[in-house]
Order: sequence, then structure tokens, then C-alpha cells
Amino acid sequence: MNEEVRSLTRCLLDADPIRLEVLARRWGLEEVPERRAEAAAALAERMRDEQRFAEVWAVLSSEEQAALGFLRAVGGAVAWLTFTRRWGPVRDMGPGRMARERPWEAPVSVAESLWYRGLVFRTVVEGPTGLYDAALIPDDLLPLLPVPSVPVFHLAPVPAPGEPPPPTDTLLDDLCTVLAYFQVHPVRPTAGGRWPAAAEADLMRYLRDPDPHRWAFLRHLIGHLNWLRTDRAGYLRPAPDPIMEWLQAPPARQRLVLARAWREDPTWNDLRHVPTLRPEETGSWRNDPLLAREAILRHLRAGRSGEWYRLRDFVEAIREADPDFQRPDGNYDTWYIRDAVTGAYLSGFEHWDAVEGALIRYLIRGPLAWLGMVTVAEVGEDALFSLTPTGAAFLEDGPLPEEPPPPPMLLRPDFALEVPAGRRYERFQVGRVADWVHIGDPCIYRLTPASLERARQQRISVERVIAFLEEATGSPLPPPLRTALERWARRGPEARLESAVVLQVQDDALLQELAASPATRRFIREIVAPGVALVSPEDGPKLAQALIEKGILPDVSG
Repeated sequence: MNEEVRSLTRCLLDADPIRLEVLARRWGLEEVPERRAEAAAALAERMRDEQRFAEVWAVLSSEEQAALGFLRAVGGAVAWLTFTRRWGPVRDMGPGRMARERPWEAPVSVAESLWYRGLVFRTVVEGPTGLYDAALIPDDLLPLLPVPSVPVFHLAPVPAPGEPPPPTDTLLDDLCTVLAYFQVHPVRPTAGGRWPAAAEADLMRYLRDPDPHRWAFLRHLIGHLNWLRTDRAGYLRPAPDPIMEWLQAPPARQRLVLARAWREDPTWNDLRHVPTLRPEETGSWRNDPLLAREAILRHLRAGRSGEWYRLRDFVEAIREADPDFQRPDGNYDTWYIRDAVTGAYLSGFEHWDAVEGALIRYLIRGPLAWLGMVTVAEVGEDALFSLTPTGAAFLEDGPLPEEPPPPPMLLRPDFALEVPAGRRYERFQVGRVADWVHIGDPCIYRLTPASLERARQQRISVERVIAFLEEATGSPLPPPLRTALERWARRGPEARLESAVVLQVQDDALLQELAASPATRRFIREIVAPGVALVSPEDGPKLAQALIEKGILPDVSG
């Protein structure tokens, strides 16, 4: 706000002449200069006197002192609608009515009483969302106000839940999975630059948390970071430099990179992803996601890492101290937001909890929990949350916590690879040379001729595969596995195991008949001996039905 606008002299110059005269009498200015500028300057000098101000402060009611303390705590200015909603109205009067009714003698509210003492003024300011009226304590008077004994925003810790949930990095794990998927699968973006629906559906099978809201957040985050780019062949591939840097960073650094990307991203509008809300795109209103996000993060700094807080208390503390965190003008009648269940418009301050409260709860339970900045414990219909050490570093821009590294990758006796989820660099590299068996913690991979062929097409030699496995596991490769890998490199695949259904018939002539019949031949994969054929497992029930239709009752076992 302009310093001149916030000066006491400027405010007095803008005051109505009758009000200026009233203020001069109430502050004991016996001789009021006739010229307006001189009168304002003389009154301002008197009001700035510490002793006289202390005398005025002493006769204020506790409510009036609390109102001034609130304004001081929020920097001296707040939306006029916010101030009068909390401390009562100031009647709008012209000179004639003001002279007749003399409102300073019987003010109808705390706000009106302060108005006619010259301790609160009304001015127009420009905020993040445009111009709006603000209630103001002039800068000259702010240093004279006593410091409030209790901060406006106060958050008290509560006992920890009986069994606190462990911190989770599943968002990081799933991001690693997505990057590894696009590294080995040939996926072209759609005409609109989006991921094909088939690829998304396939990816969902591998996510540790398939929640659609969380998935939308992760997908947007990858796009915002530009971590998937189209290669010369038109396929989506991970961007090498930022991806390798992130994968090889400690987990705390990985969390911090993603959290900072979210905090600085104006294109992710948290309000439009709150599940209980349906904002309408009318073109007549807009919200600033960065403004709301920064406000919530600022208030979250009141918490301490390791302490637990009730989410309901956090919401109420913001409602008490900073209700207009996303609407600086204090106007609750211009946004078009419906309740997702009832379809009713949520207009007016009476719906604050349904809109602002829901946004706060979404940020804690959603992005901040997904990113590992807080840990959340659901308790009935409410929740407790605790700031993690990484979250504290994120909020205060402080040093990251030291964390023990995950255990190394393990080569099992059956030569399957167990990779702890936290070993994201190793997971990404293993995914290039081995097939995915299970995604979890640990993740399971298996070396196969097909996966080795895929690696060879990426110009990854068997020698590099062996060197990587030995480095990742911290031990030499077992001789049988080394021999098998080297033999595959020379000769290619020499053996194959697969699941099949065995069809046995008493007469080989019947088998030949079935193999020639259009109704059954498509289900017979291979004849391996007289009267014996192999059938794909998924075709077994179909062949049984076809045999019945031919008048043959099969004996199905297994």
C-alpha cells in the first residue's frame, strides 16, 4: 500500500469535515486552524503524542482494544468487509444526518466507536485480486499500540494418536514408476499432447496408490516440471538430466524438489480439485491459488515438527485470524462455487467452512501429505496431522534432515531382484533391463530374455548389466547367473517356460479332426504328441464349450 495513503495526515485530510471537527474536540485540540491541511497536520501531531495516545487507549473498552490489536497483528490493514463483519458496522452518513444524529455519542458497534476516535480509517487499496476497501490504522499510530499478549494465530498441540501412521513416500515411488514406464514403453502423446488413455490405464496397475485425485496431482506435477519429452521417434521419454539428478538425490531432497514445484506453480489450482466443491467457470471471477497456498503454508509455520495438531483446530485458527486468506477483499458473494453433492451455491460468509475450510483440509490431507510435508492420522470424521522434518525444512527454508539410506538391492536365490521402494535410481535402472513382477516395497523384478533384448535395443550390454547388479547389491554376481547372462549374450534365448492347458483325447484321429474343425482349431495352440495338444490358459473354457457343442463332454480338472 502507498505510504502516503497510510499516513495519519493523509487519512485526516480525506475525512469528512464534520468528522474531522469531532476528532479535533475528542483529542483536545482547542484551536482548529481554518485551513483543512493545517487542521489535519495539527491534529495528526496531537494524535501522535505518546502520552495523549496512552490516555486514549486507557479509556477504550476491551473489545475496542482487541479490534485494534487484531489490526496491528495483521499489519495495520484488512478488508473493510472483514473488519465490519467482525467488529460491527459503521453507518454511512452524509453531513446533514451526521450533524443531526451525532453518531459518535452513541456508536452502534466497536468499529463505529473507533471510527469516531480517529483510530480506524477507510481507504482503497490494490491487492492481488484488484482494488478493494480496507480498514486501516495509519502507520504513524501503529508503533503506539501495545503488542498483543496473545498472537492472533494460535495453534495448540494435542496428544499423539495411539498408533501414529508411518511417513509415506508413495508419491515419490509412483513418480519413479511413471518415469521407468515411459523409459521402456513406446508411448506417443495424443494430438492434444496428452498421455493416451490406454497408457494411463496400464500405468494405474502399477501405482502404489491409485487414488484419482492424487493421480491427477502427480500427472500435472510431471507435466509442470517438463520431465517427459518427445524424442525424435515421437515417443514420450524421461528428460535425462533433471531425472537423473532427482533419482540420485536423497529422499528428503526428492520431496523438497516436488514440494517447491507445487508451491510455485500457478497452473495447479487447488480450489478446483477439492472433491466436495464444483467451481463454475463463468469468466466473472477468479481465485489466486498461489495467494491461498502461501497463506496456509505461512500459518503452518506455527506448528513444530514432531508435534501433533487437530486439523479442525487448524481450520478454526485460520478462520479466527485470517478468514480472507484467499479473498483479500472480504467479499463472499462473487464466486460461483457449488456443493458437489447437493449442487447448491455456496455464497456468503456463512459457507466459509464449506469452501475455505474444505480447501484447508484438502491441502493438508492432499498435496502436503502426498508430498511428505505432513503425516496425517484419520481419527473418526476429523484428523490429526504432524509436520515432518522435511516439511519443517520446506516451510523455513532450513537444512534438510539426515535420514538413513534404504537397504541395498537384493538378489534372491531364484535370481529375482528385490529393490526397496526408496532405491529409486536403482529401480529406474532395473526397470530398463528386467521385467516388473510386483510394485510395492520392495519392488520385484526378474531378468528374462525379453528384458535383456529390450536392454540391448537401448544399447545396454550384458557387461553393463552385470556391473550394475554387482554395484547395486554390493556383492559379486553368483556364478550361475553370470554364466547364464553371458551365454544369453552369445546365443540368445535357448529355453522357454510358459503356462498352458493340456488337451488329451483317446484317439489321435479325433485330435486331428478337432485341429481341422473351424469351431475348435483356433483354440489348439500346438500338437505335441499323438492325442496331446497345448491350449492357452485363457482359451481352455472356450474349448470346453466348443467340445460340448460338438457333442463331446470333456473331463475338466484343475
